[in-house]
Amino acid sequence: MPRNIAYLRVSNLDQDLEKNKAYILHLANEKNLGKVEFMQEKVSGKVSWRQRKIAQVLEDMKKGDVILLSEFSRLAQSMLECMKIISITMKKGISIYTVKGNWMILFRVKSWR
Repeated sequence: MPRNIAYLRVSNLDQDLEKNKAYILHLANEKNLGKVEFMQEKVSGKVSWRQRKIAQVLEDMKKGDVILLSEFSRLAQSMLECMKIISITMKKGISIYTVKGNWMILFRVKSWR
């Protein structure tokens, strides 16, 4: 059964995780994704994604799993790092949904005739 992992990263404790959780749960419900597991951490975006929990999340995820985000900036500080993560998810068959911007990067199996 596919897993739906919501990744929440804040750089300081003043940021409102509960509001982000509510938005993500609303998105998951809207897309009929089912149960959502939350992975959260407090760490600066300046710390490489490879040294944060998102690296382990990506390692553990399998084809058909979904990552939910409040926005792409929660993944990484730079566009280059975001693109690297997206590349990994596409290779592994993992879809990404974001609340802000309503982004959907979906893995789809192509059938060739």
